Amino acid sequence: MSTVSYKNQPAIQAIDGHITQAMSTVSYRNQPAMQAIKSSQRGVVPPAGTTHPYTVNAVLWPGKVEEWIAARLLGRTLHICCGKSLLGDCRVDLYEKSADVAADAARLPFPAHSWDTVLIDPPYNGRFQWNHDMLTELARVARQRIIFQHWFLPVDRQGQFKKSHAFWLVEVAVWQPRTYFGRVQVISVMDRLTELSSRIAGHDQ
Repeated sequence: MSTVSYKNQPAIQAIDGHITQAMSTVSYRNQPAMQAIKSSQRGVVPPAGTTHPYTVNAVLWPGKVEEWIAARLLGRTLHICCGKSLLGDCRVDLYEKSADVAADAARLPFPAHSWDTVLIDPPYNGRFQWNHDMLTELARVARQRIIFQHWFLPVDRQGQFKKSHAFWLVEVAVWQPRTYFGRVQVISVMDRLTELSSRIAGHDQ
C-alpha cells in the first residue's frame, strides 16, 4: 500500500512520526468490554458482536448532555437501560444492581401508556430481533414522549417513529464522545401526535 499523504492538510503533514507515536493510549476503563480488547484489535465495534451484554462502569453522558436530557423529561419518566445514570423516576436495567427494576428492555413489565416519558440509551450490540422488540416496547409504554440515543434516527423520512406513527420527531441533538474515533451520538426526541398538537395549539393562543 502507498504511504498516506496529507499534502492538502499541511498542519497534519507537518507532524513528524515520532510525535504521533508519542500520543497517549486511549483508555476505555468505563467500558470494560472495549478495554479488554487488545490494542491491535481496537476499532472492532461492537466487541464480540452480540455474544454478551454490553455494560459500563460509569455514566458516559457528559454533564451538559445529561442536563439537556433532564430538561426534556415530561411527567413521570421511565429510564430504560439506565446503567449508572440517576435520571428518571423509575430506572430499569437488566444488569445494573442499583436499578429500581431488573427487566429486559424488549419485554418491559409495565402496562401500555404507563409512563409520560420513556428514555433509553440501549446497548449498541443488541441482536436484530431484540432491537425491533425494544423499539416496539418504547412506543407501547410511552404516553407522551420518547427520548432515544443511538447512532441512528429511529424515524422514517417523514419524521414518524418507525414502530408507531403516533410519535413524531420534534428535536435532535448530536454530541461527540471524548474517545478519539468515538461515533457521534444522536439523541432523538419524539412526541405523541396528540401531545404535539396540544402544545402547538397552546403556543398559537
